[in-house]
Amino acid sequence: MNTQSDTFRWNQISRRFMAMLAVLLLAGCATPASTGYTGSGPAATEVLGEWKRADRLYARGDLRRAKEGYEMVLEREPGNNEVLFRLANIAYYMQNPAEARELYARVLDSGSVDPQLFYNRAALNLTEAYDDLSRYAQEVGPGNLTPEIRAVMAAIERMSGQRPPINDKAGTAPSGRGE
Repeated sequence: MNTQSDTFRWNQISRRFMAMLAVLLLAGCATPASTGYTGSGPAATEVLGEWKRADRLYARGDLRRAKEGYEMVLEREPGNNEVLFRLANIAYYMQNPAEARELYARVLDSGSVDPQLFYNRAALNLTEAYDDLSRYAQEVGPGNLTPEIRAVMAAIERMSGQRPPINDKAGTAPSGRGE
């Protein structure tokens, strides 16, 4: 490595990457949990209908309209982890990492230990780590990257291009990245 700054950056990236890798390995060991919807009455029917409509829009890749539907459901059920999780996924797909991070944190703060939540947060972190490393490579030039940084970037790329996939509880990832 060339400088103390490079060493410091590499140590930060290395620790973050190893922690995320551990989470990714553990995420495949459990079955996803589902909270479901338990409301009743006319208002509940409306909420459930909107939720189903949002699910269909999400599956078709119409993320903007699906987000609107899920937000309506969330207004009526502020603690609905399934909807928060789906909104976080939409934020991820629409490349809004700050919103995705905040929504995943809300699900985590509710006490959820769903492995898909941890996997998706790790995928978000890996995406941001790759973006950071790419910006760093542009600054210093690709020929000046350390072998360790090249190895981390290559490992992330092997996972699935430059944007690791996230898991979806319903098993229906959006067919497109509609906005």
